[in-house]
Amino acid sequence: MARTKISKVSRRAKAKAATHEKILATAGWLARTEGLAAVSVPRVMRGAGLTVGGFYAHFPSKRAMDAEVIRKASAKSHRGWPGAINDEKGLDWLTTAVKSYLSRSHRDNAAGGCVFPAIVSEVAHSGKGTREATIEAFENYARAIAAHAPGARGVTARERALATFALCVGGIALGRAFQGYELSDEILSACRKWALPESYPPRRE
Repeated sequence: MARTKISKVSRRAKAKAATHEKILATAGWLARTEGLAAVSVPRVMRGAGLTVGGFYAHFPSKRAMDAEVIRKASAKSHRGWPGAINDEKGLDWLTTAVKSYLSRSHRDNAAGGCVFPAIVSEVAHSGKGTREATIEAFENYARAIAAHAPGARGVTARERALATFALCVGGIALGRAFQGYELSDEILSACRKWALPESYPPRRE
C-alpha cells in the first residue's frame, strides 16, 4: 500500500513538473518573440494547452512567472553560445561569441535566440523580482565574457564585458527594429567591429 501511495505521488510530481516546463516553454517563446507584455496568463496557458485556473498551482503571480522565464530563457541561450561549448579561450572565444550573437541568423530567429533584446525596454517598468532576475541573468553573461575578454589599457575585463554585452543586446534589438532595411545590417556590422577591435584593424587613410 505504501509503495502504491509513493508511486502515485511520484507520478503526480512528475506530471506537475512536466506541466510546469510546458508553461515555461510557452512563456519563454512569447517573451523572446514579443516581449514580456505578451506573456499574459491566459495566452500562456492557452498556448500550453491548459486552463487558466491551473496557472496558480505553478506560480503565485504573473510577475513570478516572468522572473522564472527570464532565468530559464537566458540560461538556455547562454549555454548555447558557441564559445561556451567548445575549447576556445580568450580573444578566440570572444570573437566566436560576439559574431554569433551579432549575426543575421540571430537577428532573424528571435524565437530561438536570446531573450534580452525582446524584454530590455520593459524591465525598467517591471516589478522588483523581474528586475532582479534580469540583473542576475545579465551578470551571468558578463562573467562569461569577462573570463575571456583580453585586457585593454584603462579598461578592466568587467568593464569590457558589460559594454560588450550591452552592445550585443542593443545591436540585435535595433537590428530587429530595422529589419528589412540596409541600416539593420550596418548596425550589426558596426557593433561587431566596435566590440572586437582586435579583429578589425583600423583602416589606413
